[in-house]
Amino acid sequence: MTATRLPTLALLALAASAASASTTSRSGAGAPRASLPIGVLDRVFASGSDTIRGGSPVTVYTDRAAFLTALAPGYAEHDFSEIAPGTAQPIQYTDGSDSWHYVIFTGVFATHPLYNGPGYISTDRVDDPISVATSIFDPPFTAIGANVWPSDFSLQPTSGQVVLTVLMQDGTIGATETVDTAGPNDFRGFTATAPIAGVFVDAPEIDPPVPGESQDRWATLDNLVIGSAAP
Repeated sequence: MTATRLPTLALLALAASAASASTTSRSGAGAPRASLPIGVLDRVFASGSDTIRGGSPVTVYTDRAAFLTALAPGYAEHDFSEIAPGTAQPIQYTDGSDSWHYVIFTGVFATHPLYNGPGYISTDRVDDPISVATSIFDPPFTAIGANVWPSDFSLQPTSGQVVLTVLMQDGTIGATETVDTAGPNDFRGFTATAPIAGVFVDAPEIDPPVPGESQDRWATLDNLVIGSAAP
């Protein structure tokens, strides 16, 4: 799969617009804007506002075992068992053989908080995507994968789709993958031949609506893997 040449700022503007239009909140309160660590998303902007310099082939995996086989030793895994349910600010990790540093937050600029279940990640506002991003100051990774699914207002798995967008450090979109999910066991992994800046995980509302069922869907993520693609 080859990279889609779409200006990075256009993607960020779309995601920011979706976040600002968000109306349904699990916490029921206007939580204060979260703060991202310095440098997060700088890799995305480093090539210039709308400068496109090509892209890198990205391989998509639907099977977790096959994805792990395609990684070099020393990758990092998180089952989020330490995460308390409810509202949370951006979550930072530094681990793996290359001491990858990455942040999990909502939207593009952490406009709203996360809202997590017991041992998995989700969002407070219904229109916010989950974002996983590295910093310009940290070692780059070339592989990322996770279990993804849509959840309802009560954090229960539900029907619908999840859309994953992989951003490359050169300012391109490396892959966009739509998953018709059956629940928390659905997996998507990505390996690339060039550094990955991060990934957006979004859960669009169901369309057409189902009578008696809410259209709202929240992006949900678990069992995150960060690493390097095997040579």
